[in-house]
Amino acid sequence: METATRTDLDWVLAPLAGYTDVAFRRACRRHGCRTAYAPLIDACALVYGNRHNREILARGPDEGWLGVQLLGCDPAMMARAAALLREMAFDAIDINMGCPVGKVMRKGAGAALPRDAELALRCVEAVWRESRGRPVSVKMRVLVEEDSEPTVTFARRLEEAGVSALTIHGRTWKRVYTGPVAAGTIRAVREALRIPVVANGGIFSRADGLRLAQATGCQALMVARGAIGNPWIFRELVAGQVAPPSHEELCETLREHVEGMVALYGEGAALREGRKIILAYLCGRGYHRSLRASVSKVCALADFRELFVRIQADAPPAAPASYRSRPPLEVVGTAGGCRTPTPAPPPAPGAGREA
Repeated sequence: METATRTDLDWVLAPLAGYTDVAFRRACRRHGCRTAYAPLIDACALVYGNRHNREILARGPDEGWLGVQLLGCDPAMMARAAALLREMAFDAIDINMGCPVGKVMRKGAGAALPRDAELALRCVEAVWRESRGRPVSVKMRVLVEEDSEPTVTFARRLEEAGVSALTIHGRTWKRVYTGPVAAGTIRAVREALRIPVVANGGIFSRADGLRLAQATGCQALMVARGAIGNPWIFRELVAGQVAPPSHEELCETLREHVEGMVALYGEGAALREGRKIILAYLCGRGYHRSLRASVSKVCALADFRELFVRIQADAPPAAPASYRSRPPLEVVGTAGGCRTPTPAPPPAPGAGREA
């Protein structure tokens, strides 16, 4: 496949609440990740000074390109939050229109926001106005599974409102993270817009990423859950090195990741948050079930160090297995029910916004 030889693809680490903090990003960057997002932050939490803001917004002194994602549905609050972010060291502000979590959608935010297109556009305009030249992007989901036209229409309006890039997760909010990825709709959006479009959804291997790139025609692809417990996915995506990490490499990366979390959060909070991180490194790689079960008992750094000694001694009989083996990514195109949208009209003089 011709796409398999491509080296022009950009691989982006998604904003993942509870995961993509500076310690997580550092692990990914060591293996080839160049473009990343901090965890999403709620606009109200930012404006009212939530005590966790410092950790969410922390940026390493040696980090490359880093964006931040804003969650909310009140234009005035989004504007206030964007004004605060403008003073921080982020390269772009992204607006979350794709989170499918119930408590988020019940407030009208995340994947619920595009249901009210006018409100969504007012949020974009508010953030764009307060960004003062910093790029503003949107991350959303396909709106209708069997018809690309609604997604394309909304995407065009986002572009007209000043959005400089658009990331599309190829599943509806009802699908959450399961089912085929609507690559045909992502391609239709890419062909209809003049701004960059980033494809997202179901990338757990290089083969998945190349399949999505070929099906959508997108040059940039966003990796989300595929990086949890597996920073080596970027080595695979960027350099084509599909071999899993050695036991020694896994141990060293895990230790550095947890120690980075301790430096960021403090011991107690770091180990509470770190249990899911430790488990993600161990699951699906051939480590003993009893070892994985012990992760729930880790409450302090001393507990982790004791567990780490056991992990070091528990090398699998061969190299750790590939991370959470799963079936290949399934993509669907405009054939089989999806309508192809009408071609985009030529841009009007002065269309779009430039800061």
